Amino acid sequence: MPSAALTKAKVLVVDDYQGMRTILRDLVRSMGVSRVDTAASGRDALNHLRTNRYDVVICDFNLGIGLNGQQVLDEARLHDYIGVSTIWVMVTAEKTAEMIMGAAEAKPDEYLLKPINQNILESRLERLIVKKQALRSVEEALRGRDYATALARCNQLLAGEGGKAPEILRIKSDLLLKLGDYAGAKTLFESVLAARSVPWARTGLGKVYFHQGQYEMARNQFRQVLEENRMFIEAADWLAKTYDAMGDKPQAQQVLQAAVKLSPNSAYRQRALGETALRNGALDVAQSAFEKTIQISEFSSNKHPAAYVALARVLSENDNPEEALKLLKRTNEVFKDSKDSVNIAIQAAAVQSAVHHKAGQAEEAQAAMAQVEALLASHADKASPQTAMEVAQSMLALGRKEQACALMRNLVKSNHEDTQLSGQVQALFEQAQMGEEGRALIAESREEAISINNQGVLLGRQGQFAEGARLLRIALQNLPHSEVMMMNLCGLLIGQMRAEGRSDALLAEIMGLLERVHEINPDNAKYRQYMALLRPAGGR
Repeated sequence: MPSAALTKAKVLVVDDYQGMRTILRDLVRSMGVSRVDTAASGRDALNHLRTNRYDVVICDFNLGIGLNGQQVLDEARLHDYIGVSTIWVMVTAEKTAEMIMGAAEAKPDEYLLKPINQNILESRLERLIVKKQALRSVEEALRGRDYATALARCNQLLAGEGGKAPEILRIKSDLLLKLGDYAGAKTLFESVLAARSVPWARTGLGKVYFHQGQYEMARNQFRQVLEENRMFIEAADWLAKTYDAMGDKPQAQQVLQAAVKLSPNSAYRQRALGETALRNGALDVAQSAFEKTIQISEFSSNKHPAAYVALARVLSENDNPEEALKLLKRTNEVFKDSKDSVNIAIQAAAVQSAVHHKAGQAEEAQAAMAQVEALLASHADKASPQTAMEVAQSMLALGRKEQACALMRNLVKSNHEDTQLSGQVQALFEQAQMGEEGRALIAESREEAISINNQGVLLGRQGQFAEGARLLRIALQNLPHSEVMMMNLCGLLIGQMRAEGRSDALLAEIMGLLERVHEINPDNAKYRQYMALLRPAGGR
């Protein structure tokens, strides 16, 4: 007899065939569940998920034209339509390796092949629902972005489970990584690995080493995961990132090419392959990867403009300027309603300038660059690192060396701790046959940014919070995208409030800075720490 927990569950059934929706709905109802909704497509499913909280989602992988089940699950997670307590059962009639890998990569709670056996489905749901109900307190904290409380609740649950519940350990490890507690995450992963070699734990340990800049140690962990289980593709993604950070871009490309053969339906992985191949000059590989990226994400709201812009560059390099210009026009149309439409328009115009330049159309190239400069002048505070890189690359092609260097100088200063970005800037200079100038510019820019930051922090340590804050405010006028500088300014302002008492003006300034940081990088660990610290003071 079904448990009370299962009969009270709210269930969504997603399948593009009416007959199968009816069969699955009736199967669920025969378990005593009365609240069952159905959806006929991926977009229909997301509409249901946006307006309802479901305990269980039973979703077919192949949903016909539009989003597939993997993409529905990815978007539901991205938009927080589901949480850690939601049960997601992926269903498919297809047994191809590509389909199975795609479904498995989405990490549903259960994966079932059609035809569905009622007894098997019921037993799986019964097992999962008890486990998932225990996670509701964690989910509540996660929804409120209260990661410290979520972590504490994980610890409470683990204490009751003897510290050995894998799902809770994985949630806890994700929280530790998000909070930047690499020492805590390392301890957790090593304790799991002490019992046996588990792919997710070893991959997590590799991530810790990666974030700490210990790239050889990270590489060794990711390689071991793939030697033990080559189907754990997440480790391949991180191994490629590690090789890239180590400067071994050919090896990074090789790893990604092997990964997309095993699991080709990841837009993220195809885009990473395209970008790596483009930097390596492997234009045919890059073109194929970017085209696949666009194809995979055609119906997704999570499509990425970088793939469109990069493909236009590749088409231009492959002497196909007409197709490149058509694609750039399409890019602006596809992303016209995006919140990042300004950056996309600047990038598209920058690449358009480069396409015209390579085609020998000097007048058109200058006109497109004038459009870039006008957009930059009116939206300077919105220009992303990717935009700065695209513009600088086109400026160098047009011989505007001083302007390109000024852009890259500000970019490095604003992101002086981001060694991966510095590597991309250096690659841009190498491509323009300006390797030595690039190295000098990066070194000088990082040194200048570090010096300003250190002066501000030192003043704070000496109790001169207002003076330190004044210094960083001035610096931020020239470097409006510097996460490190904004977070250091927040620290100084918090110190000033502790010394002088609460100030609505300072609190408003801090919250404004934190919102800017969160917009630039939602995963900034200090953002979460400061938000938790400010709640008692009236922060959101």
